[in-house]
Amino acid sequence: MFNLIPNDMGEVAQKLAYLQTHGQPDATENDVLLDTARAGAQDLLDEALEGPYYNVRWQTPDQVLVVTGALKNEIGTLTPRADCETFSADFKGNEILFWRNLSGQIAALIRQE
Repeated sequence: MFNLIPNDMGEVAQKLAYLQTHGQPDATENDVLLDTARAGAQDLLDEALEGPYYNVRWQTPDQVLVVTGALKNEIGTLTPRADCETFSADFKGNEILFWRNLSGQIAALIRQE
């Protein structure tokens, strides 16, 4: 499986093309963007904690990610930037600010724990 977490829209297009030619012909750009937000948040969290201690899953698809601890207790939530309705729109609008927003929210969650 192509496990790239895209950093920009060019890499989103590359991953989508790969998925479509390797067994997922119905994959869409939105599918890749949703996976990018969730997997990217998980990767940032794992890196910050130096291991996979917390999990990230969708609470509301494309709008709210929930971070849970080892006992499935809610640690906090992640949301797109204030001027964006969805993570997809946030990423498409400005990838750099998308990643800064996610990493800032994750840092705040870790500090509160």
